[in-house]
Amino acid sequence: MANVDDRDLAAGRLYGKAILSLAEEQGQSDSLLEELAGLADYLDGNPEFERFLASPLVDEEERGASLERIFRGRASDLLLDSLLVINRKGRLGLVRAIAEGYRLEYRELHGLVDVKVRTAVPLNEPLRARLRETLAGFTGKQPFLIERVDPALIAGLVVEVDGQKLDTSVASRLRDFGAALERRASQEIYRSRTATGE
Repeated sequence: MANVDDRDLAAGRLYGKAILSLAEEQGQSDSLLEELAGLADYLDGNPEFERFLASPLVDEEERGASLERIFRGRASDLLLDSLLVINRKGRLGLVRAIAEGYRLEYRELHGLVDVKVRTAVPLNEPLRARLRETLAGFTGKQPFLIERVDPALIAGLVVEVDGQKLDTSVASRLRDFGAALERRASQEIYRSRTATGE
């Protein structure tokens, strides 16, 4: 999830939902999701552009003309038109929140859920598939795994769905998965020691 405060995200979701509705009608919801993610990534590397979008000192027409020059022919008309409408409303400072709001609304509409997974070693594809299957059964949605390796775990895994760590009843369903991951971690450690001659 992007680094957006709750108040901005609430507004971002309203805009995101309206844009998603239009994108779905035009069959562009998937491609717009990618474009908005790309725009958020661009803002990460170009804070001066983000300040330009948010600045109350920049005239709305001047900013609109700049958006036309920057995006026309390089981005979809839907993205550019959305940015121009948001500019007219004086809300371009929320563009990052709108991108995140769109992503969250898209996931909800399409039955997807973000799942943060911390493991001691990287997941291999068979373990990843088993974890997805188990989580799909638990959540009733298609999980999108956000993986992070944390060697401090030694072995096992930590799973968080929609900001909630899974409780013991769910953890028991994942016990077999955890055991497989522990075996894999042990094998990684053994291989590492063998390779270094320890």
